[in-house]
Amino acid sequence: MSGSLEARVRRVKAVIFDLDDTLVESKVDFPKFKRLVIERIVSFGEDRNDYSMTETVVRTIDRFEERQRRSGVPRAEIEKRLKMLDEIMDRVEMERADETEAYEGAKRLLEVLRRNGIKVGILTRGCHDYVSTVLERTGLADMVDSVECRRSHTKAKPNPEAYIRLVEALGVKREETIFIGDHPIDAACAANAGVPFVAVMTGDVPEEKLRESGSVEVFRNVADLAHWFEKALSD
Repeated sequence: MSGSLEARVRRVKAVIFDLDDTLVESKVDFPKFKRLVIERIVSFGEDRNDYSMTETVVRTIDRFEERQRRSGVPRAEIEKRLKMLDEIMDRVEMERADETEAYEGAKRLLEVLRRNGIKVGILTRGCHDYVSTVLERTGLADMVDSVECRRSHTKAKPNPEAYIRLVEALGVKREETIFIGDHPIDAACAANAGVPFVAVMTGDVPEEKLRESGSVEVFRNVADLAHWFEKALSD
């Protein structure tokens, strides 16, 4: 374990988490999610070959918005089309939200943090209704101080804008936070925000890639992370 992380944890005032595949096991059908978004984009006249199922939805939508702007589509129309894409994503996310389960150790981890006076934030691309449903279902809602989700009027990860807004909502300074997630996009967001990133391997990203992406430490899951935090905060 990095000594610098241990030292930082003793000074941390807020921990910010990704949600899906970090604290909870996501049931969202992401292939369907991406496919429907791309199909709608193509219906707006875009070339299907310019969009790939292998890239993130964030990158797909960013490219679409930029191409629409360069094509001279009025801003009001672009906003209307982006809203349609949001509605597609909302619908797919909510289809199986009631099946979502918290990972073993997630509740314990948040309890450890709260018991030590550390605030908890959630930074996710999920929509508000999805996040609310999942947090209530998993029993985590009462242990979360603030959430930043899609449609928050800030740019999505890895842009640090949403992270910074969440830090402000929590009433702490960036240097008093760390970010925990399961994906290189989370790591890039942390790097752009200038904060340490800690990874868990409950997503589909191998440990080597998580370390290459800039993780200061990688844990198997939040249960291991809860054990480590408990020890680090009691020393």
